[in-house]
Amino acid sequence: MRTVTAFYSALAAADGETASALVIPEKRGKGSFNEGSIHAFFGAMSQPLKLTGTALRGDDNVRASYEYVTSDGGRCQGRADVQTTYAFGKTLVSKITALDGC
Repeated sequence: MRTVTAFYSALAAADGETASALVIPEKRGKGSFNEGSIHAFFGAMSQPLKLTGTALRGDDNVRASYEYVTSDGGRCQGRADVQTTYAFGKTLVSKITALDGC
């Protein structure tokens, strides 16, 4: 759960480099895990992402609840299942499945 909390904290700070470093190497820098994309999206919030809860849903799966407000006033109260894997001596994010569309 610490990795998931650290990942969402990095998103809240629009820190794409830190967030990406918490993802498995083969997904870093690509798509939604691109450092610049993370910074651009989360840095433009009128109310930054806030992690509102985490719950362990298995050995390698954490349910994360969060909220944010975009620069155009769009509100999101979302949830995602975050799959983790242990590799290279640390726990890393391997997959995120959004449960609520925002």
